[in-house]
Amino acid sequence: MTILLVLEVVAALTFSEAVPQQEVKADMTFLTRQLQVLKLLRHLNQPLSDPELTAIKNSFSPLNHLNKFKEPETVKLLVGLITKGKVLQRDTVFSLFHPRHRYEMVTLFETLYGATDYDTFFRTAVYARDRLNPRQFLYAFSVALLHRQDCRGIRLPPAYEITPHMFLTTDVVRKAYKAKMTRTPTVIPMKFTGSVNNPEQRVAYFGEDIGMNSHHSHWHMDFPFWWKQEYAGYKDRKGELFYYMHHQMVARFDAERLSNDLPVVEPLEWDQKIVEGFAPGATYENGQEFPMRPDNMCFSDLPFLTVQDMKIFEGRIRDAIASGYVKTVDSRLMSLNNTAGINLLGEIVESSTHSVNPVFYGKLHNDGHVMLSKVTDPHLRYGVPPGVMEHFETATRDPAFFRLHKHVDNLFKFHKDLLVPYSFHELEFPGVKIEAVKVIGTCKASTPNHLITYFDESHIDLNNIVDTSGQKEVVDIKALVSRLNHEPFKYVITVHSEKPVRAIVRVFLLPKYNWFGQMVPLDEARWGAIELDRFPVSLVHGDNIVTRNSEDSTVTIPEPRSFPDLMNDVQKAIRGEQDFKYDIHHRHCGFPHRLLLPKGKPEGMVYRLFVVVTDYDKDVVAPGMSPDDVNTLSSLGYCGVMDGKMPDGKPMGFPFDRRVPSEETFYTPNIKTIDLTIKNVKQKPTE
Repeated sequence: MTILLVLEVVAALTFSEAVPQQEVKADMTFLTRQLQVLKLLRHLNQPLSDPELTAIKNSFSPLNHLNKFKEPETVKLLVGLITKGKVLQRDTVFSLFHPRHRYEMVTLFETLYGATDYDTFFRTAVYARDRLNPRQFLYAFSVALLHRQDCRGIRLPPAYEITPHMFLTTDVVRKAYKAKMTRTPTVIPMKFTGSVNNPEQRVAYFGEDIGMNSHHSHWHMDFPFWWKQEYAGYKDRKGELFYYMHHQMVARFDAERLSNDLPVVEPLEWDQKIVEGFAPGATYENGQEFPMRPDNMCFSDLPFLTVQDMKIFEGRIRDAIASGYVKTVDSRLMSLNNTAGINLLGEIVESSTHSVNPVFYGKLHNDGHVMLSKVTDPHLRYGVPPGVMEHFETATRDPAFFRLHKHVDNLFKFHKDLLVPYSFHELEFPGVKIEAVKVIGTCKASTPNHLITYFDESHIDLNNIVDTSGQKEVVDIKALVSRLNHEPFKYVITVHSEKPVRAIVRVFLLPKYNWFGQMVPLDEARWGAIELDRFPVSLVHGDNIVTRNSEDSTVTIPEPRSFPDLMNDVQKAIRGEQDFKYDIHHRHCGFPHRLLLPKGKPEGMVYRLFVVVTDYDKDVVAPGMSPDDVNTLSSLGYCGVMDGKMPDGKPMGFPFDRRVPSEETFYTPNIKTIDLTIKNVKQKPTE
């Protein structure tokens, strides 16, 4: 009895959990800025109606304040384009992949980002809002705001409530307009695209999830492929993040397919048919419909890009991977066979402005999106608007998105498989051993190592989708969407340490069985590893009980506040009726927390949960960063950091990013696996 009591005391003393995000009470300056941003983005397709902003629009000219911009010539260029009418028309569909559209957007971004103070930044944004294409303005403004130091902590409204047309189906939009015209408060159910006749419809809930669409869109705002180093320095490991975030999306999509009795997604090939068609069932703000792609279409040459070009560029990339070197613009050779090689490769494949040789290696990923988008009108003969693949907000709705990214992901796998597998020494953490792992759900029906998923419903505010000019009272119009969710749970990990050390705990979920019901060997399953969490802990000498709540995951973010709720909370705080708190580390990029787990099956689906404990002091490369500092960084797993160095120096996906030739040598004492069953139920279980 005495021995048991001592053990319980030790466990209690070594209990570990996440440090909460560092929220602070907003002062009047922050509240004013937050409210200004919300007013600026309300009814983006309509002229400004707020008296204060309208006065700024009519009186402010950036040309009168050139001394408050880092690049006055860029400001002159922007104003000149606007004055001469050489900018994209407001009712034209903006595409970031269109060189001219992007040139104008970058000009606006550089003007906004180059403003030397917040007041000039915001007034310039007000000046530009009604003079430029709405979505072109929104993208440039959002990227500038996310990267400006004086805007840290300011929240953008949910992307799907700023531009609802990009996230909702045509029937929902039509019913919203009807409700507005009849002034009838309405809740409109939204269905996923397709029908039961199309097997791909089984996983539409994932590709069409508005939170996941928003995450993908915001990732490309945090890490734009057109980003220049002179803006704010080099974005640390941007190429590797491009690989890893999209790799995780593909792994999740494969897990959802297995959950719905579908085989894992097959990669697209440039000279083979695109078997699955796609009918988006959505409409642009200007009334044009997103084009539908019939089944079994083939890639075709575009006026500015051929299928043979894609094959040549990919061949050069494959040759570089096979040789272990890439060729730079000045004919130097840079090695890929090191931990930094994946970053070089990611920058080449995307291709970002950081590619070491964009002319030679092309823009495989970006051009792949364009090829798919224009496959129904490759000769641009019929004026068909861009397809869903040409916008980061809509791309994941098309099953071909995951086929394209499986193709791209296989290039990264080709590279990773050529690297030397991790040795026992590289995998082990001397003196640290995981004794036990247990996963506990909070629902009454839960049993250890069994988790429950379900579908619930959420409301989307549609006030921004309808014209409210001249309307005194706002009609409450909402869309009702179904979405995957899961019960809250926690990990309970028993770790023995021979001395006090700092560590990083890495948690992964791997498929155990394939589509045929056969057990998947670890060397095959590891490429489908889904990262669930990655967090630092301090271990004491002896036994440690490490607990971690699922809500604290570093790959997910909570649900954003709706546009009306955000506006209401800020206005109440300004009136002194309540506090408004914000976090300077707040990120809009990140998987929705409710999508942390794959759906599983009604009868239960077995996965392998891996827990890996590594040495914090060897892994963390950011100088002076403590475990508490790391815990304040949200969505670190898929979205990295906005500036500075990534704190975790290990390759993303470690230790599953390289081949596992022998399972016997892979299982070091600091690595432990258990079976985890995920069961999908029809209704939310009782907690």
